[in-house]
Amino acid sequence: MRITDSLFYMNTKNSYQDSLKKLYDVNAQISSGLKIQNSYEDSSVYVDSMRLDNEISTLDQVKESSSKAGIFADNTDATINQFNDTLIKFKSKLIQAANATNSPTSLDAIANDLQAMRDHLQSIANTSIDGQYLFSGSALDVKPISNDGTYNGNGESMNSLIGSNTKLAYNIDGKSMFLGSDSDYKKIVSTNVKMYSDSDKTKILKSSDTVEDLMLNNGGGATQATAHFYIQGKNSDGSSFKNKISINSTDSVDTLLESIKNSYSQADGIDVSLNDYGQIEVKDKNSGKNSLDFSMVGSYDDKTDIDDLTSVVSFVKSNYNPSDGVGEDVSFDRNKFSVDGNTLNSNVSQINKKDNSYATGKTKLVDASGVSSLDGKKLVLKLTQTDGTVQNNVQIDLKGGGSTFSLDGGTTNYNIYAADGSVVNAENMTYQQLNDVVGMIVSGNLPATTNSKTDYDNASINSKNSVDVSLDYRGQLQIKDKTNPSTKIELSMYDKNSDNFSNTNGNSLYFMSNNAVAIDEHSIDFFKDIDKIIKSVRSGDLNIDSNSKNPRNPGIENSILRIDHIMDHVTKMHAKIGSFSNALKSAGERSDFLSLNVKTIKSQVADVDIGEAYMNFTQISNNYQATLSTISKINSMSLLNYM
Repeated sequence: MRITDSLFYMNTKNSYQDSLKKLYDVNAQISSGLKIQNSYEDSSVYVDSMRLDNEISTLDQVKESSSKAGIFADNTDATINQFNDTLIKFKSKLIQAANATNSPTSLDAIANDLQAMRDHLQSIANTSIDGQYLFSGSALDVKPISNDGTYNGNGESMNSLIGSNTKLAYNIDGKSMFLGSDSDYKKIVSTNVKMYSDSDKTKILKSSDTVEDLMLNNGGGATQATAHFYIQGKNSDGSSFKNKISINSTDSVDTLLESIKNSYSQADGIDVSLNDYGQIEVKDKNSGKNSLDFSMVGSYDDKTDIDDLTSVVSFVKSNYNPSDGVGEDVSFDRNKFSVDGNTLNSNVSQINKKDNSYATGKTKLVDASGVSSLDGKKLVLKLTQTDGTVQNNVQIDLKGGGSTFSLDGGTTNYNIYAADGSVVNAENMTYQQLNDVVGMIVSGNLPATTNSKTDYDNASINSKNSVDVSLDYRGQLQIKDKTNPSTKIELSMYDKNSDNFSNTNGNSLYFMSNNAVAIDEHSIDFFKDIDKIIKSVRSGDLNIDSNSKNPRNPGIENSILRIDHIMDHVTKMHAKIGSFSNALKSAGERSDFLSLNVKTIKSQVADVDIGEAYMNFTQISNNYQATLSTISKINSMSLLNYM
């Protein structure tokens, strides 16, 4: 092969450039500490490095996020600890108030101490850190508790990133804290009329006394052979019932209590007993249920319609105003809503039977009713409208073929429309549609025609300028008069067959009831419950008492039971936020550990071995020098070297 100058030049140049590039690459590795400087140098190293960088970045975000969330959770934990400390002092004062020897002055002083603690609890509830309220849910800039105890935040959780697509809550929202529920608690209701076994009212009725003792000494009239007791209520599952019990006067009160128990559809899940004041207590053995209800009157009269009773033994009195011209004893759900300034309030929570939650505007009436079907049910309304006009013949007809309402007892029927323009079926009618109808009726804004969807909608819109009808946070119907600071509105609304005991079918819906008073239940209303307790102390009511200024107030002794529940609820919230704090701390530590591991792996993938690189550099450098020396010698050869 003939070696030309051109070939020699090209070989020399390639050898030189190759050695120079190797020197440059190794030198770059030594100076940067990385195997490659550009993605095209080694795609596998580049892809692995980018993946590991992403993991490191995610772990750094987890560390930062969990750290900030941990601070929020720790502050919440410390704040709830203050709640616990204050509630312990509150209970201690409450037990002190339960001493029967306290004078009115002493009780007033204790009530003032309790009020100061209540105000402190409200201040704690409104704690903010760096401008963020701890107990407002995700509405961090909203002050959670108003002076009247109303909760203003939401029930949303704040979440922290603790891993790829993994989040953990780090707050206790105020809805859970102050309006929450405990599934391990059982509802207890009690009558509030003290029962006696003697005419002097000195001996409290006992379960071993006779029904005659009960009737004769508590307003039942002259003794007769048989006494009759008219019961209305709700089972644990939300179904309503009526029952008339007939008992021999010589039978014991124990027999009556057993008959009351058996009036419930699942008697094995109910306890019925007398307390130390001769009052009937009904306890739901099923935890986490809120529907249990009870009301009863006794009489020697055997009637189908309780309005016809001539002599009555009352078990519950609430100072409500019946709307039917009957006594409060037999009114049960036929009572006028209570009035406070421009607002009317009902006292019965509408509860969704499907999940035991409080009803909202979207809830179907049938889902919170005491019956399986509303088809054919009629609601009677007696009211005074915003302008003072009295309407005593108003009716809502719930029908499968289309529901209607009227102001003249059914002569002129206005269709009740659904959003799609159809006349709403009884089983599909919602509380919002009921609210709209009530709003039109009490404001006097009626549809221009009876069967026009447009006229119906216009009337509904116009009514909202005068009144606001809604369900509050506890599912209780509320009407606000927008036109008068002291409203003229009066309203009662009840099942048309409310007073009929010809069968055991309970009332479909009821809103304002002279029913047994709730002593405890699975849900709490923190500040409203605290206010009731303070009111009991200030009025000096040791126990629930129909003769008190506040006949439906639970009394001091029952308040101790309630405060125990509240304290237990707060303790659960404390444990919950504690678990969040621990989980966030673990997440931060885990991210630190994993970040170190990933960085180690990345170092193995992307970092160069400096010792090896120096050896390569030396070897390549020597080769490079040898190449230069060889080229130099070849270039210096003359013709003489070839001869």
